[in-house]
Amino acid sequence: MTVRRGPAEHRAVALTFDDGPDPVFTPRVLDILAQFGVRGTFFVIGKRAEQHPEIIRAIADTGHEVGNHTYTHRPLWLLSPRRTREEIDRCASVLTAILGKPPRYFRPPWGQSNPAAVRHSARVQQQRIRWSLRGEGWLPLAAPEMIVRIVARRLHPGAIIDLHDGGGFARTPARLVAALPDLLRLIQERGYRCLTLSELLPEGPAAASDTTLSDRAWACYEWAWNTWFGVKRFDRATLLTLGPAIHYGPDLILRDGTIVHPGAQVGELHLDRVQVMRLHRTVPQYRVGFVLRRELEDGLRRLAQRVIEHQPYRQLAAFRSTTLFWQEATRLGFEVCVHDIGWHHRVLSWYQRLLLVRDHPLGRHRLRGRRWEARTIWLSRQELLRRYAEQRR
Repeated sequence: MTVRRGPAEHRAVALTFDDGPDPVFTPRVLDILAQFGVRGTFFVIGKRAEQHPEIIRAIADTGHEVGNHTYTHRPLWLLSPRRTREEIDRCASVLTAILGKPPRYFRPPWGQSNPAAVRHSARVQQQRIRWSLRGEGWLPLAAPEMIVRIVARRLHPGAIIDLHDGGGFARTPARLVAALPDLLRLIQERGYRCLTLSELLPEGPAAASDTTLSDRAWACYEWAWNTWFGVKRFDRATLLTLGPAIHYGPDLILRDGTIVHPGAQVGELHLDRVQVMRLHRTVPQYRVGFVLRRELEDGLRRLAQRVIEHQPYRQLAAFRSTTLFWQEATRLGFEVCVHDIGWHHRVLSWYQRLLLVRDHPLGRHRLRGRRWEARTIWLSRQELLRRYAEQRR
């Protein structure tokens, strides 16, 4: 869903500024907004943000929001799906590197999306934003006094007002700067508050209506899978889920001497996909690995406590999982059993790569630079308690 206006219950509007940052006009816009005590949302072009990161930080430091306006501002209807995703992701990466968090909102150039932009912005949880009031008009461009008159005539509760602090047509930012003081006086005299988009839109960018058909189909599939195999989260505070499983392979001797016999009950660990995607949305990309490891360690401590306190957990000889990140898992105490996957090794590897491409913000780009093959990893009950029960007390 593309949002064009906010709720009309209160006399509030959102000022949005496109095509910056501009080294001349964006600082002047910030100064005028500060004089009136007003906050807005700036939809910036990634390439310009790279050139002027200090302006992006100044926008955020003064209480404004920064949104994604693609990396080069090319019309999306002229781009392939791959180039569309690159435009969105590259701008998001630039802003994340500068501000330490990904953008919440996405406005396509000229307000026009294509199907790939609709799907991808929903997938990376960036709410698509247009406007309900274009203060500068289209062609011919409005003079400063005309900008004020257009807004005066069309102002309404919940309005999302589209303005330009950079780019656009020639002289557009200069005309905005000339009109902005009178424009803000008009808005305030009529009893309106100027809010950021996150303040105007209470549901934020993760609204259920923004999910795609494929998202809903995948959610149904996961629900059916988890219900059929009894996979559930054993603690609400962890991103680990656990399901019962039977070991069908030959005798498996783990390094601490634990023997997993054929037919033994084991616990099968999974990651809660929704929680992992939340990390990718809320944590800077360069910190995701560190935060994920910390969350997993906390989950294993909680699992160790469950083993101590609940009899059914004490009956499990070991815990296993299948993952592409088996090398990283060894740092958590797991050991790799290469021959345990059996004939379906290739199928599992393909399926795990599919999940990685689907859920990671970089999509297929995440597969580069490494040969991704799934492995089964094991952690005995004894090793779990030795490594994590002590830390929990």
